[in-house]
Amino acid sequence: MLRAVLSRIFGTFHRRQLDDEFDEEVREHLNMLVERFIARGMDPAEAFYAARRQFGGVTQMKEHLRDRRALPPFDVLVQDARHAFRQLRNAKWFTVSAALTLALGVGASTAVFAVLDTVVLRPLPYAEPERLMAFRSIDRRGTPHPTNVSYPTFFDFRARNAVFAHLVSYRDERFTLTDSLPAVRVGGEIVSFDLFPLLGVQPVLGRGFLPEEEKAGIHVVVLSHALWKSRFGGDRVILGRRVRINGMPFTVVGVAPAGFRFPLDNPDVQLWAPLSEDATVSEFTPLTEQRGARVLDVIGRLKPGVTADQARAQMDLIAGSLARQYPDENKNIATTWVQPELERLVGGSRKPLWILLGAVALVLLIACANVANLLLARSIERAREFALRVALGASRPAVVRQVLFEGLTLGLFGTAGGVLLALAALKGVLPLAGDDIPIPRILQAGIDGRVLAFSIVMAVLTSVLFSLAPALQIVRVDPSGALKEGAPNIARGHHRFRSALVIGQITLGLVLLVGAELLIASFLYLMQRDPGFRRGHLLTFDIGLSETQYNVAGQIAFSDRLIERLKAIPGVRTAATGRPLPLQGHQMSVAFDIEERPAPAPERPYSDMAIVTPCYFDTMGTSLLKGRDFSERDDDKAPPVLVVNEAFAHKYFPGEEVIAKRIKPGATNGKEGMRMREIVGVVGNAKQEALNAEPDPIYYFPYKQLPWGLGTIVLRTAVPPLKVEPVVRATLMSLDREAPMYQVRTGEEVSAAAIAGPRFLMVLMGSFAGIALLLTVVGLYGVLSYAVARRRREIGVRIALGAGRREVLGLVLREAMQLVVVGLTLGLVGAVGAERLLKSIIFGVRPGDVSMVTVACCVMVITSMAAAFVPAARAASVDPMQALRSE
Repeated sequence: MLRAVLSRIFGTFHRRQLDDEFDEEVREHLNMLVERFIARGMDPAEAFYAARRQFGGVTQMKEHLRDRRALPPFDVLVQDARHAFRQLRNAKWFTVSAALTLALGVGASTAVFAVLDTVVLRPLPYAEPERLMAFRSIDRRGTPHPTNVSYPTFFDFRARNAVFAHLVSYRDERFTLTDSLPAVRVGGEIVSFDLFPLLGVQPVLGRGFLPEEEKAGIHVVVLSHALWKSRFGGDRVILGRRVRINGMPFTVVGVAPAGFRFPLDNPDVQLWAPLSEDATVSEFTPLTEQRGARVLDVIGRLKPGVTADQARAQMDLIAGSLARQYPDENKNIATTWVQPELERLVGGSRKPLWILLGAVALVLLIACANVANLLLARSIERAREFALRVALGASRPAVVRQVLFEGLTLGLFGTAGGVLLALAALKGVLPLAGDDIPIPRILQAGIDGRVLAFSIVMAVLTSVLFSLAPALQIVRVDPSGALKEGAPNIARGHHRFRSALVIGQITLGLVLLVGAELLIASFLYLMQRDPGFRRGHLLTFDIGLSETQYNVAGQIAFSDRLIERLKAIPGVRTAATGRPLPLQGHQMSVAFDIEERPAPAPERPYSDMAIVTPCYFDTMGTSLLKGRDFSERDDDKAPPVLVVNEAFAHKYFPGEEVIAKRIKPGATNGKEGMRMREIVGVVGNAKQEALNAEPDPIYYFPYKQLPWGLGTIVLRTAVPPLKVEPVVRATLMSLDREAPMYQVRTGEEVSAAAIAGPRFLMVLMGSFAGIALLLTVVGLYGVLSYAVARRRREIGVRIALGAGRREVLGLVLREAMQLVVVGLTLGLVGAVGAERLLKSIIFGVRPGDVSMVTVACCVMVITSMAAAFVPAARAASVDPMQALRSE
């Protein structure tokens, strides 16, 4: 049995070889018979015919042997595939137009799925990723929300828990490499010692960190593979070598594997250092001893058999105990937040990406409807051919199978083109969006086996989907009726179905248009909204100043010299520093006590804060509404002062005169404890979060009274900002050659980066809506053009009987408008659903705004009528004599 099956498989794939062997054997038998008949006295020609008669039908023998030595069903499929390829090759324009239509739909779907797969569906690239949990405290003030953890609190959780095999802290930091010039600023992470065991990652060279390397004064580092290659030439004897980082010698103890990233939402990380960097004693209390400084992210690996709920329950017990033990710092964080790390990483990106996939699925459906329309038109032209095949004995399933094979072949062509388009979009277009898109791992999206499998499934499904309509029409065809000249009943049935497809396209197109309009309106609202500073003629940049070479007094002196030099540059109007700048997020949030309304530490209000130098508000273009700005006299010897924004004044001192009010912030300079500070000025609201609907309360400290490191430099220029950049770099080099300048951005770039996410969604949704509108217009044009061609004789008769060209034009346009009205009516229901679905990711757009739907309907009507006008004008210009003569 097995031998017979293997023989048939061999025969299937070596058909030509076996046919040649059969032909050779037949020739030998015929030659033997011819020789025998010649020996009996026949002439050669008569002998040849006698041999053929005696031998029998060669073709029948060959077919019989093929059936016995091959797999007949497979042969039939191969023949159908060849026939489908020939049919499509003979109809080149049809094939190209249908394949391009499919390529647009499949390409968009493949690209979006590749992003969704990379960001949402793909597991984390670490060992047993399902056991990795993100951990935070829950701050109960206001709306309960997850918050970072302080070092002392982290140490307590790490020591007391019995549910995590490893619990690791990490925080972002910038490091300056000064081992050789020019000095470079790179991103890094300060982590607890067991990061690499937690992730199940082994460095390619050396090791990770040891527990004793968390102690103050120890400086070791693990380099990324990319930094090792680019900065150190891939030197394999780098282990134990000392390199200068932040002006201090660090010992290299390891090199991470190629492609290793942690954390995944910070692609700039080039090195990792242990938390001994935060334990180093300086003029300020080390971070590792500040229980109120919640600066750490935490990730843990569950012990085998422990669930997230079990871990959360035990961590809540520990958090409650810490809240009782340290009420001033921990009372408001008595519960915890434990969630799979992948969920934390994906965060708010999940819903927008699923929405995009749904939108692109609608585009694909519209493309399939277009191709189905093309196939229906083609099936009408081939109706007589199909009827003739059925009349000559071909079974209907065989004819349907051939149509499906044509559709499948067309689908494969379209999918191949779509994959190429998706690859071009992912590799060529996506990187142009920059690193500001707040979607982790998005730049790693590409075409891999999973995405190709998705594309193949899409090819099969779409092929069946758009081939189904013509296949059903073939099943219903009456051969005797179809063979009659004209067969108007077939055309009418096809036309109704094609009109239904166009109505479906208009419905889906309207849904996409409304969605795109909502996102565009939301983006324009964010663009036009006042950020609280003037974006034009503004240059911002950071400086990697070594804290080991500059103590607090040295940093202040350097800041004074730098700002003085920068102000002297031609084209620079004014200069200052600020930390953090507007639109940079809630980086520093500190509680404070109000002198007139003192409260226990856990119940004190809190707000964002910033540290700025004099002239900062003037440089940023933020209005001073009351009181005064900071001055050079506001140093550590002067009375402590603050400036607050208008939102701060309204929230914490409603209806009161805020000037001269006194509050005691929790932020200190390390020399003294909390000090009561007087509010000396009120400025306009500058947003910290671009997407927040309400202005963010914030209070500002003078830099010389709270010198927490040099802030971002801001320059107000009289010329295009980037024109002064070379002179600024030269000025900085003249002051300190080891202080690199990095993250150089104009005010417009800062603003654009803050709304990169909404812009990304808007561009994609707008592109999908544009493709959908184009395909819908093409579909409507095709249906009407075919209808005009089929009714050419009728139109000719109408004109011959006195109908005016305007009446004929109106006849076709009315038919188009009927389709559009039905499609828009159905689309309104979908538009309401789209608005509800997008509600959480749009800003500044009123729910139920009728104008949005109205504009979308108008766009659809105008474009549809434009598409209908061409076949309508063609119908109005029909010559009745030629139309009747052609019939």
